[in-house]
Amino acid sequence: MSYARLLKLVGQAEKEGITLAELLTRDLSSEELDSAQAGLAVDIAENYSSIEDFMDDVEVPSIDEIMASEGQDGLEETC
Repeated sequence: MSYARLLKLVGQAEKEGITLAELLTRDLSSEELDSAQAGLAVDIAENYSSIEDFMDDVEVPSIDEIMASEGQDGLEETC
């Protein structure tokens, strides 16, 4: 199931005042649900991979470095 189709179904569920789960179980066969789940799993895996690639280049300071930085900032302000 494409993202565009999923958004369309979300809109339809909102118009009808029902949950997306209710709409999906009412309107899709078990094969279609399985296909949608597999497609979403692939999309999620790709997104996690993209996030992982991005985060490889991000340097996150340790809590000790943050605390030391905050302590130095506090000392500078009082001087």
